[in-house]
Amino acid sequence: MTYTLDEQIYKYISIPTSLAFASFFAFIAMFVWSYFSGSLNQDISTIISSKKAFVFVLFGVLTFIAAELMIGFSIRSKNATLASIIEISYPLFIALFSYLLFNEQRLNLTLIIGGVLIFTGVTIIYVFNR
Repeated sequence: MTYTLDEQIYKYISIPTSLAFASFFAFIAMFVWSYFSGSLNQDISTIISSKKAFVFVLFGVLTFIAAELMIGFSIRSKNATLASIIEISYPLFIALFSYLLFNEQRLNLTLIIGGVLIFTGVTIIYVFNR
């Protein structure tokens, strides 16, 4: 539903402004939730005391921003349906980045076969929707 609503929102306001509003209200909601769940103080303490945790959180935020912008521009460029169908391939990139960044072996024959099928489907959809 988010992509469908975003497609309509982007007809009226820019992607960065829309993401700013969504992020602002998400910040408030998640801040309140983490405060009342009791995790906020411990998590902030961990981020401050652990350089590794700080770097992961920083890069997580940066990649989140980049991903949201790319999704927004893909929705505006084509449409919500096509953008979401192409995004189906993201689990493959999770496995790839897990391997490249952390040397985690998540690739197996089933994932490779599924990945080939997904990319074949995405390619067919992209080629015929130009």
